[in-house]
Amino acid sequence: MINMIKRVEIWGDSVLKGVIYDTNRKKYRRLENSHAMEKITRLGLDIRNNSKFGMTAPKAKNLMLNALEKGIDAEAAIIEFGGNDCDFKWAEVAEQPDKEHTPNTPLSVFKECITEMVNALRRKGIKPILVNLPPIHSGKYFKWISRGLDAGAILRWLGDKELIYRHHESYSLAVVSLAQSLSCNFIDVRLPFLLKRDYCDYLCEDGIHPNERGHELINQTFEDYAKSLIHKLN
Repeated sequence: MINMIKRVEIWGDSVLKGVIYDTNRKKYRRLENSHAMEKITRLGLDIRNNSKFGMTAPKAKNLMLNALEKGIDAEAAIIEFGGNDCDFKWAEVAEQPDKEHTPNTPLSVFKECITEMVNALRRKGIKPILVNLPPIHSGKYFKWISRGLDAGAILRWLGDKELIYRHHESYSLAVVSLAQSLSCNFIDVRLPFLLKRDYCDYLCEDGIHPNERGHELINQTFEDYAKSLIHKLN
């Protein structure tokens, strides 16, 4: 890896941007000098992080294709999306709980976008690396999304709060499936959370963003992955 991969592009959302919800300040902020790429930069890799808060796969695909057209100087690219894609417009759900509502990016469109990004990178000789999603906490996230809205109406539409977890998980599983079907390298950031006795302690107040402890788990997962590649290629 030292000789083969020097430059890595990251395409993701707030997770790989290192964004947390600061309970004291009551706002989102980026962790200072602490993001998912912090540790692997110490291994001699040049990292360019294109991750953005609120980014979805369709938006990222268009940005990536434009960047590839202009020219990207990298040997590998990390792709991490799904958290914003699977989300709903909760105000609309609360107002009309008896109607059908679709997520920001339907699952079929999400999978198409990830596939297009993988293929576009490979056409440019860039190795794609897919990343799945840290788990969500249904109770905390339901409380978060229903602030100022009719929580009863949202719950009526959901049927049960755990649908939030299952729906979010379907996007994470889609990434795993695509990594297998497209023969992509894959980083599993979800398992370290699930192995904790109470992974809720590793999430922010909103129930979806990893907190500082959660980002430590992600950092370590990326470092272990990078070291394993170095071992295999040397």
